[in-house]
Amino acid sequence: MRINYKLIIGIILVTLILSEGIVCSQGNLYSDPQGRFSFNLPVGWKSAVPYDSSQAAYFTYSVTQGTVGELIIMIEQLPFSASVDQYATAAEENGFKQLPSYKSGTQLPASVSGLPAIKKSFTFSPQVGLTLQAEAYLLVSGNFAYTILLDVLPDYFTQLQPGFTQAVMSFQIQSGAPVAIQPTPQPAPIAQPGPSVSTPAPTSEVPCPPTETTTTPPTTTATVPVLPTIPTQTPVASGANMYSDPQGRFSIPIPPGSTTAQTTEIGVVLNTPDGAGIVAMYTLGEQYVQGMVNQIKPDHQFHGQSQLPAGNRSALVELYSKVNPQDNINYATLVTTYPGTSFMIIITLPAEKYNQAQTWITEMIKGAYIK
Repeated sequence: MRINYKLIIGIILVTLILSEGIVCSQGNLYSDPQGRFSFNLPVGWKSAVPYDSSQAAYFTYSVTQGTVGELIIMIEQLPFSASVDQYATAAEENGFKQLPSYKSGTQLPASVSGLPAIKKSFTFSPQVGLTLQAEAYLLVSGNFAYTILLDVLPDYFTQLQPGFTQAVMSFQIQSGAPVAIQPTPQPAPIAQPGPSVSTPAPTSEVPCPPTETTTTPPTTTATVPVLPTIPTQTPVASGANMYSDPQGRFSIPIPPGSTTAQTTEIGVVLNTPDGAGIVAMYTLGEQYVQGMVNQIKPDHQFHGQSQLPAGNRSALVELYSKVNPQDNINYATLVTTYPGTSFMIIITLPAEKYNQAQTWITEMIKGAYIK
């Protein structure tokens, strides 16, 4: 969970020369073209083209001298269920604090679209002599986190902040709306575990993780498939594809027909034809990896762990499960880390499909190339 601070810095500089847009009058209702949300856009704001796949909507406010502010709606697909407090903590550590000359202000509980939210204020300086005053609302709905962000030149904050508050208060997440993070052919949403429920996850539906060296006894009696011998090259099943990180940091074998749901600075979210969600991340360090794992543990049931050889490295594989109360389906979550690296893979899929997916899961884990 990472706020794209480099994107924010780049946008405020680029928009100083942005001149095209649609002028919206006061009280205009903005409806997301994909039907995900709607809100009342304040007077004077212009719609502009988003600069990143995480941006669901992007608006600028200009005066005679140029652009003085921006309003951004960002949607992030979460690799696992999280509360708004957990998301806000992760966003603070891995996003906001990375902004240049970042200074945190207040952080208060709020409510947006009938959901618990966090309202935070802060300032940052994308370049020498340029300070921006910002306010953001963060909320989580199902498997998606929303950030509604305002950042403006300080002289205009008092003028624009009330309209921003009204926009946030009118913000509505559309129930049952399809989710497509970027304007490519729309993938099926990743089915991730939802908020915890009192009913325990039925362990009989979740087999143990792929294993060659088991360090924790499996909790089920499901048969563990025999893995192939360690290949000298990246193992790729017949017809499988490779996903290569645009920055050259990693590559992984993926099942045929997989689609990209979202790309970020630290990795990618993929969807597979059999309903699995894959999150591959090259993070800021092993401490960050462990922090991600620690956020999964509290409200998921742990089933076991194993170690697999992955080229000249080893992969630590941990298996969790959780029932999603929204569809009452038990989901298996496989968390793979590679000790000594900043890389990790999180795979979530319906527990009933886990056994038949073990072939491509094993090949992905063992076939990952890490720079």
